[in-house]
Amino acid sequence: MNVPPDEKLTRFISSKSGFSIGKKTVSYRAFIPPRKNPQEISVYRITTLTENEIWEIGKEYVQGENQIKARADFLAKVVYENSLIVIADTQVHELHANISPLPTDREDRDEILRELALASELVISPPEET
Repeated sequence: MNVPPDEKLTRFISSKSGFSIGKKTVSYRAFIPPRKNPQEISVYRITTLTENEIWEIGKEYVQGENQIKARADFLAKVVYENSLIVIADTQVHELHANISPLPTDREDRDEILRELALASELVISPPEET
């Protein structure tokens, strides 16, 4: 099932190279897919969620050994404008989706990732409660 263009998506970021707090920007590096699946970017559909619910999904379904530091929020229409698709993939979570197919050429891929980053709003992870 394709995701509507007006749906808000998020990409969780666990690397400091994925964003700049000072510039309040997301880097294209936040969107680089894992080597095991280089054609897809994992995202979550967040239009209907509260901030707390979004961060809970990140902690429970995304965060591994590396703590989530931020997220990149953007609209699905940016994906479609770059000739990619967003398909719901509910095996992981009911709101999980994948962006695909990414170009195999690295320069072409990185150009699209830069477009996604430019269209994204940076949201810094709230401090952990003790």
